Amino acid sequence: MMNIEKKYEPLGDAEDRAFAREDLVYNVTEDLLVFLEDNNISKKELARRLGKSKSYITQVLSGSRNMTLGSFSDICFSLGFKPEIKIPVHEEPIAEKTANTWGTFGKINNTEKTKKKLIKHESNVIDRTNPEHWVKAA
Repeated sequence: MMNIEKKYEPLGDAEDRAFAREDLVYNVTEDLLVFLEDNNISKKELARRLGKSKSYITQVLSGSRNMTLGSFSDICFSLGFKPEIKIPVHEEPIAEKTANTWGTFGKINNTEKTKKKLIKHESNVIDRTNPEHWVKAA
């Protein structure tokens, strides 16, 4: 039996978007509540650290009040950690050099399984994962 990898498809209809939104709100607020409990921090203490009312914190953590990225960042900072949001970003395959001249690259080698993040600047391609490349490029 063939194993077919499902590719990402953007959510199309309103129900899927609403579900994804509610799922995100639920997961973020639950993670914050677990963090508070694990670290013995009350909603009242979180409100004090943020300079907000306890009712504001209750509304945000229940999902009844919209939490902006700014307010999420403020909450995380007051709890002593940096927030992280992961967005799937496609990496570009390494281009094959076809000539000895710096910056001249040919077709992308699709059989190359190793992928690295590249920075393209005009005709140069800089491999961000190789510290020696930064020295050479500078």
